[in-house]
Amino acid sequence: MIFHLLHKSGSFVVVITKLTNCILLEHYTVNMPYHNIREEELKNQIARDYFSDFDTTKIVGNIDFCITHKIEKNPTRPADTLHREGLFETETQSLLWAEAKKGKSDILRSIVQLILTIGKARTFDKVLPPAFLGAFDADNIAFVPYHIVSGIFTQNDFNWNVTPSNHETKEFQLLLGIVKSTIGSESLLFTYDTDESEIREFIKTNLVIG
Repeated sequence: MIFHLLHKSGSFVVVITKLTNCILLEHYTVNMPYHNIREEELKNQIARDYFSDFDTTKIVGNIDFCITHKIEKNPTRPADTLHREGLFETETQSLLWAEAKKGKSDILRSIVQLILTIGKARTFDKVLPPAFLGAFDADNIAFVPYHIVSGIFTQNDFNWNVTPSNHETKEFQLLLGIVKSTIGSESLLFTYDTDESEIREFIKTNLVIG
């Protein structure tokens, strides 16, 4: 029995090859590293592997995952100076709010759940919203531009009292249609195993202020 250790997309894949009279009989591979871990660990590992250049420690309401730019604090500069100069909001503005799900999930439905959570709490009235909303699980990550759904937050006839996790409501289905259309047309759904470079390029290009 011969063991081969391969490295692929930031993870280790073990291939076990069993030989009898030099004839290949079987191949086995282990799961990707984001499987079989708890949600908090998943968030920590995604933060480490894809968002290490950002601050991922900020907590915004009931949102699972938030990233902002890392800010170098000047100890000689009073904190209220930022407020007086109108810089506080710019320096702490979120770049991404995301829903996290352990294991395998329906990424599009996770984004809808995030949108309903934001709308129900009116989080956008308390802090500046990000450029993108998103969701990720053990296999995939997806993004939706915030401006695509921002208009829904101001609709007077939209019922924000529905439970975000209830996928059967008409509000959930309406948002799901918008999310599916946006992600499908703009190719904003990525798989870690095959799209690592595309994910990094998307983050580098799009998660900026302004």
